[in-house]
Amino acid sequence: MGTTTLMSSLTSLGALNGLTKIGADSAPGEDYKALVCILFSGGMDTFNVLVPSGTTVGGDNGFNEYRTLRTDLALSSASTLLSLNNPQCGSFRGFNCAYSSYGVHPAMTGVRDLFNSGKLAFISNIGTLVEPLMNESEFYNSQKKIPLGIYSHSDQIMQWQTSVPQSRDALGVGGRMADILNANNSNNGISMNISLAGKNVFQRGQFVTEYSISDNVDPNNVGLQSFPTWWGNSGLLNDMRTNAIDSLVSKTYANLLQKTYSSTAKNSMASFEIFKEALKRVPTIQTSFPNTGLSRDLLAITKVMSVRQQLGAKRQIFFVNIGGWDMHDGLMGGLNNMLPIVSQAMKAFYDSTVELGIAENVTTFTISDFARTLTSNGNGSDHAWGGNNMIMGGAVNGGRIFGAYPKMDVSNSNALNVSFRGNFIPAVSTDEMYAELALWYGVSPSDLCYILPNLGNFYSFSANSMPVGFMNFSNSPISNINHPLDCLTY
Repeated sequence: MGTTTLMSSLTSLGALNGLTKIGADSAPGEDYKALVCILFSGGMDTFNVLVPSGTTVGGDNGFNEYRTLRTDLALSSASTLLSLNNPQCGSFRGFNCAYSSYGVHPAMTGVRDLFNSGKLAFISNIGTLVEPLMNESEFYNSQKKIPLGIYSHSDQIMQWQTSVPQSRDALGVGGRMADILNANNSNNGISMNISLAGKNVFQRGQFVTEYSISDNVDPNNVGLQSFPTWWGNSGLLNDMRTNAIDSLVSKTYANLLQKTYSSTAKNSMASFEIFKEALKRVPTIQTSFPNTGLSRDLLAITKVMSVRQQLGAKRQIFFVNIGGWDMHDGLMGGLNNMLPIVSQAMKAFYDSTVELGIAENVTTFTISDFARTLTSNGNGSDHAWGGNNMIMGGAVNGGRIFGAYPKMDVSNSNALNVSFRGNFIPAVSTDEMYAELALWYGVSPSDLCYILPNLGNFYSFSANSMPVGFMNFSNSPISNINHPLDCLTY
């Protein structure tokens, strides 16, 4: 009986921790910080999330260009857009934002409100890159390295989580961060990486893996399940089960696999008990969350963060996945149904961090396999490349669009366009986004190359020049030194 329970539990409890010399320069912080990664698996059509509404430098009407190009995929009129107040869309790596003003999809009132209140920003035309690509010629003439399987779900969903797009076998960005900073947490019985989406690549490190939980964060419903209610005297039975499992995992095994299995099992049991005890102290959360899968996941994260002190956590990384974005068909209806779920959940989650008094300490960011083609296939859009992501939190320089929103133009005159369907070379790399998040999170500049091996192709650290600029570092001081990055030889 104990063995059966053990087998089923190990798939969801993977708190493996280790020691490493990496991160010696990343000193433990006294404050709490959390990163929350929301994966939109399937490839979100983000050019219907963030839409041009103003004119170009040459005076062309942005919404008209968008509507002409997107045809049946375009929103009906500029008046339906939710206006973004003075979004300050500038330039990045020599590419300029194409339009003077922007709006968001009419179903995203929460996102609009967060942006206009300075708590959310967009990063425009971001995607996987091995090194900077400046034009179509460099892409097609093999003048630069390009990511493996640009339009492949399996490749791109992995590369967004590893930021090593030239490899199909790499550790995750969140896992590498945890390798460096895991020692900051006083209680290593619970991994600093907590997943609401089971096993994932993003949180897989060399020494740290994710601790997987369900969205039903209840002391009696986390990790190992208790016996059915029709069993009598369940307390005694649970004690018997625990003793049976402990007797199994306490034995000394000669076989290395058996030793590893035994160690993992014992650590998982200990983690479960720590987590269960901490969750008994979750306060009543007053913020109202909608009854959707994404909202339930984010509410669960709020509850876990509320007992961060009981868990001994100064640093935590959370991972959430919401699928269903591969809309080759029925795109307009699909977005109308799903974008409100995203917008409402993100607004509620931010409000809950305000309620807990940690809004400045929590940064949420979105990722997706890739953007989608600007032109229609008849009722949907297909796989593309660079798209628009969201960054949310009290420490975000919100109310701005970072990167370079591309011109709605599929002609050869558009340097970033590589297809008549409207596939854009990213202006911003995933490395640059993750590097800025890592620096805010407390990773030393000297450790950036462990997390992001390709970063030296895009950025060399300077305390006065952040990779993108979307984070406010006023409460996150960084050593005022220049630190050239030679990541490829790290």
